[in-house]
Amino acid sequence: MGHPDAITLHFPEFVRVAGEVLQGHIDLDLGAAGEDKIDEVHIKLRGSIVTRITEYENKPGEGTQTHYKTETVELVRVDQVLWDQKNAPPNLPQVIQCPFQLPLPTGLPPSFHFSHHNRAVTISYAIEVVGHRHGILHANRRVRKVFPVVPPGDLAATAALSQGWRGPWRPYRVQDKIRHGIFGDHSEATMEFVVPELPTFPMGVGFPFALHIWTKTKPVHQEDLESKHGKLFPAPPESASEVEVKLKRRGRLHVYFQSEDIDENIQLRGSLGDSAALANIRTTFDQPTFTPMPDGHNKGVWNRGVHFEGFLTLPEAPTYSTKTVEWHYILEVKMDFPGLGNILKFEVPIHINSGVACPPLPQAPYQYNVPYTYPLPGGPPPMINLPPSYWSGEHHNWDEVNGE
Repeated sequence: MGHPDAITLHFPEFVRVAGEVLQGHIDLDLGAAGEDKIDEVHIKLRGSIVTRITEYENKPGEGTQTHYKTETVELVRVDQVLWDQKNAPPNLPQVIQCPFQLPLPTGLPPSFHFSHHNRAVTISYAIEVVGHRHGILHANRRVRKVFPVVPPGDLAATAALSQGWRGPWRPYRVQDKIRHGIFGDHSEATMEFVVPELPTFPMGVGFPFALHIWTKTKPVHQEDLESKHGKLFPAPPESASEVEVKLKRRGRLHVYFQSEDIDENIQLRGSLGDSAALANIRTTFDQPTFTPMPDGHNKGVWNRGVHFEGFLTLPEAPTYSTKTVEWHYILEVKMDFPGLGNILKFEVPIHINSGVACPPLPQAPYQYNVPYTYPLPGGPPPMINLPPSYWSGEHHNWDEVNGE
């Protein structure tokens, strides 16, 4: 993409916050630039939302034809000249350093990517250094770097969770009558999921949860629990792996007057929903208790319970809504007991924010040799969970980025 010796881009690979000023510099080898016929160097900042719907049309004798409907919304466009051969002072060293500052507008949506079947959307940001080469047969040299952006978020929630949650809790509960076969008495199962009572959860910051499951048998003899080796229906799960937990992303994308749904499951890592992370979940079992029936002829019900506790981390793009794309998150918790239709399930709406503030404006003049520092003690925002195709530029509209 660029001459290997002429231009080297130095830009720290951090998640950026809308409203901050991007800082970096390039090393320009004047000897290599002269040999490569580079007479001017520009730096460009680009950001856009690209939504696309693919339509397939079958024509007799012509096979399947593919049509793309694409809408692009430009978010940011900044251009600066870093070096101009005509106006350069004489007797410069072999390699010069050209610092730059590029302002990110406030109110930018977070970096985002979704692609499924006939619909796709990408919110992308990139800086690109362009070495202009004189002569119509000489293509310009380009060095590009994609970087993620998040909007400022809720600092109070981040601080409260980081210091250990001491606020109120919000429970989500479902209870149902279930039975193992088609006939007979019903048993009972209850599932409760408890999380901090917050309007929004910071991206990449672990928040505590507790998942409680209680079961109550149909009327049985007291000795049945021991004789059936604890497998008396309905037995609470022995491991968190038996509970299905999914993070769902739902929303809409729009291309002019046409809309398509966004609906995808996101793999959770490090806690519930991740079979490889069961060691991170604390599991405790209640001592089974037997409650005799008032007139049950020596029968009663066994009550049992299990409790799972841990932390959930959601490193996904913050919840957002724009004119051409919108998305939100739902945490689905499901327990499937043996038998037909014995499923307990509920959905927990989860609003995700970045959880960070915008850095203050840099001091002037900018010094390229001063390490980039972030104003928060914890450092830059956590990385957004984006697919490899996002970083490779496969779904970006580089015609917009490369526009002169």
